[in-house]
Amino acid sequence: MDGDFDEYLNEAEVFASQRSQTSMSAMSRSNSYRNTDRMSVESERSITNRGSVINDMDDLLHDLDCCKKITPTIPKDKMFIESMMFSCQLSVSSSLFGADFFNHPKFCNKLRAEIKEIYSVETTITMRKDKLGLDNAVCIIDFRSKNEDKNQQALESVRAILAAIGTKLVDDQAGIWVRNPNCAQIIQRYSDENEHLHILCNYETIGLIIVYFDKNKSNELENLCITSATLDKIIKKFTLIDIFLPSTSDLTITNKSNLAQDILRLEDNIRSENILITLEQRCIRLFGFVDIVREVEQDIEKIKIKYASSTVKLSLEPQQIRFLLNIYYDELKALETNFNDAAIIEPLKNGEFTAPSYVHNKIEEEIMALASLSTPISFEIPEEAFGLIAHKEYTTLQNIGHQYKCQIEIEKEIRSKIVEIPKAAAQDHVSNKLTAAAIRILTSDLAEQKVDLVVVNSTSQYLRDGILEKAGGSVKKEYDKITKTPSSGPFELDSGQLLCRKLLFLTWNINQTSQEAFYQSIRNFVSKAVQYAIKAHHTSIAFPAIGCGKFNFDKNIVANEMLVEAQRQLLSANVLLQINFVILPTQNDVFEIFQAKLESLQKGNVEINDIQMEYSFTTLTITIISNSLDKQEECKKALNNHVRTSISVREHFKQHVLKKWTQPAINAFYKFCFHQQVVPDMSIVIGYVKLFGSKESVTEVENEYYREQAKQSEQARLMAIARDIIWAFEKDDKNWEKYVPELNALIEDAYTSQLETFEYTDDKSIEYIIDLKQNIETCINSQQQRLITRHVDHGLPPHWQLQTENVARFSLDENSDEYKDARGVFNKTMSNKYDTILRIERIQNKQWYTQYNSYKSFSSKKDTERKLFHGCRQESIDLIINSFFNRSFAGVNGTVYGQGAYFSANASYSHNYAKPSTQNSERYMFVVSVIVGKSTLGNTNMKIPPAGFDSTTDGDHIYVTYRDDQAYAEYLIVYK
Repeated sequence: MDGDFDEYLNEAEVFASQRSQTSMSAMSRSNSYRNTDRMSVESERSITNRGSVINDMDDLLHDLDCCKKITPTIPKDKMFIESMMFSCQLSVSSSLFGADFFNHPKFCNKLRAEIKEIYSVETTITMRKDKLGLDNAVCIIDFRSKNEDKNQQALESVRAILAAIGTKLVDDQAGIWVRNPNCAQIIQRYSDENEHLHILCNYETIGLIIVYFDKNKSNELENLCITSATLDKIIKKFTLIDIFLPSTSDLTITNKSNLAQDILRLEDNIRSENILITLEQRCIRLFGFVDIVREVEQDIEKIKIKYASSTVKLSLEPQQIRFLLNIYYDELKALETNFNDAAIIEPLKNGEFTAPSYVHNKIEEEIMALASLSTPISFEIPEEAFGLIAHKEYTTLQNIGHQYKCQIEIEKEIRSKIVEIPKAAAQDHVSNKLTAAAIRILTSDLAEQKVDLVVVNSTSQYLRDGILEKAGGSVKKEYDKITKTPSSGPFELDSGQLLCRKLLFLTWNINQTSQEAFYQSIRNFVSKAVQYAIKAHHTSIAFPAIGCGKFNFDKNIVANEMLVEAQRQLLSANVLLQINFVILPTQNDVFEIFQAKLESLQKGNVEINDIQMEYSFTTLTITIISNSLDKQEECKKALNNHVRTSISVREHFKQHVLKKWTQPAINAFYKFCFHQQVVPDMSIVIGYVKLFGSKESVTEVENEYYREQAKQSEQARLMAIARDIIWAFEKDDKNWEKYVPELNALIEDAYTSQLETFEYTDDKSIEYIIDLKQNIETCINSQQQRLITRHVDHGLPPHWQLQTENVARFSLDENSDEYKDARGVFNKTMSNKYDTILRIERIQNKQWYTQYNSYKSFSSKKDTERKLFHGCRQESIDLIINSFFNRSFAGVNGTVYGQGAYFSANASYSHNYAKPSTQNSERYMFVVSVIVGKSTLGNTNMKIPPAGFDSTTDGDHIYVTYRDDQAYAEYLIVYK
């Protein structure tokens, strides 16, 4: 085939119409053969149009060859005798390059037809085994005719084309498709379906290798040959295109969208076509003869158009949109899933949806049906108790609505109320007198105080700078460093060159928006300092008289608020802390006002202003929106039921112990209530208490009420003991005179604390010192002595050692009975489970022991006292010794049997929680006296034991207590 192949291709239609008019017999025979063969091919095709493209190419290749070929003629004078036949044979080894052509029936048929037409020789092609017995190892070609020369010519022609076999490499320059092995199959299939194209196409890593009979190398059997240039033009007729799909049609996963399914069906239908279709993520890749590829591309575009999505605007109000998205989200999601080509959830936020046009009406109908709302119903939640927690209940209320397919819309109105805190009964002032004795007014310089902690008012530049100058440069440098980071909280520094131990810098946030706000700002300054000192275990603190210098505030107000608050803090903390108010010598008027106020407090004349507390609650108006009236009514009923079960109102009558509560205790309890969002109502006179709020909070506050009630009762009991115990001094040989009640209580306190001496100053400013061991009182000025006596001995355990602090620890002598007893109870279950006991310490916490002993004394279940164990880590030791087995520690090692303090009768069990110290591998276990009382099986939800019970248990050896005074840690065993 010579000339420009593209030109021939362009003239295909013209040439095809001229074929019927030619008179060349060879061409007629070729057309006859070709048409018959094409009918056979077309009968097997599924798509007629695409088949015609291939057949037209067959015709084109054949006709182009026929135009250049000279049909051989047989001389008329040569005749053969019918019965005389000659034959010859050609053997082609399978190892011969190009021998694979003989495995293609189309090539073999064409070869036989060409030899017969040119040489009038019949050809038989068979595959035989070689001598080794391998199948298809040798191709045998038999030539048979009446002319021996023709046989030989036919044989030589076959040899000639076998010698003319050429190869062509199709690399990346033709396109990236050559990297796909399947493309070689498409080209080979194309060759197999075209009568006049005979090639072998194989994939290699370097590209496609095409084997062919090179027409430029052989003049024999030209219809089986082709030029390299013609092959190039054929290859160029193959194309690769990418068709991109919408994001909803990911064809690499199971996709149920209609668009994806139609494309998958199309792929299945054309799988037998001479085209390669590859489905990738949101992309279809087509490879094949250009006309077929373009036709498939059009089919895919039709599918894309069919399922192309468009946006539909819905007639929905904002309320309906919120309702649909909140209540029927799952249903909308299901609708989106059913109509795979639709997008509903996100577009619906703007009141629209996106979907193919053929499903618009169906989707719109279902959405509008869900959005067809009934008339909303509204109601108000009047319960004030619920209003205290309403701000935390919005989500719960809306979730209840969801359960009934209702949208809950909430309007809130915040309201405020003022509650007056009741005043304590007059007889409580005895405790006020005692506490006021720990407060002193001094005329001195604040910088010269020998106390643990000096409070510096940072608001007063004059005072602050004066203290820092006297403390020294290192303190000033540290102060400047800390204040570079803004913080309103107090901070402590070393005292430098001053006599005190520490300096506490505290800002006085002056608030003059109202009289009460100003009073409260003074009280806040004092309370923060005292609470800090108590937490830091300081024993003495010194205050300046704030606001009495350049601020020039009313000195009577300052004195009253500072002193009363100091007393209130001491009572609330139930600790002994020496508080000094230091007045400059130049401020004599300030000193006199403070001193007069303190003397009034020491006489029990407490000036307590009406204290008010403000609280807020929220009134809710609920609107229920739904597409069903029945659902709305059911939802309203469920909401009201939730409100009722969420709140609680507890009333207590005949609470006569309220008359024993001190004012600071009442104030602290009210503060606790409001912190827990519970509103209290107390009448001290008639003994009435009402609590209302959330059920859980009311229970917690009620527990706090019982704890405070026990605490106040105990304080009252101790005061009663102090009044019943009489301390007296010898006036002469026969007469004894009792100390005044206030001093009597102070001496008793010193005695029960096992102090050796006690100092006091009488109303005439005469100083005395009492030797509590020798029972002798000495006047410091005159050194005159007199005997003292004590009636009704009741105090701390006699075996305790002397201590000056409220809490002390003493190591026991290994040879003492006390040590042996403690070791004995430990060894009952711990024998052979430890190496050695390093020490056993007695714990002497006076306040804790007094509370425990009081609980034990007044309990009808004192006979249930047991020695139990509590193992813990080293870092918890000091916390427990100083803060008891506080309920706030609950949960550290689990709360299986209740949320309290855990003890075991078996030391071996507590050993599991006595984790060794990382520093020295020491373990720690407390031996604890516990009044277990009546115990019941506990569970993890218990915050207090059930009514009628004192503790919870596992039913075997574990006990859980819920009161600080129900257990006392007597010993600490340190072991390895």
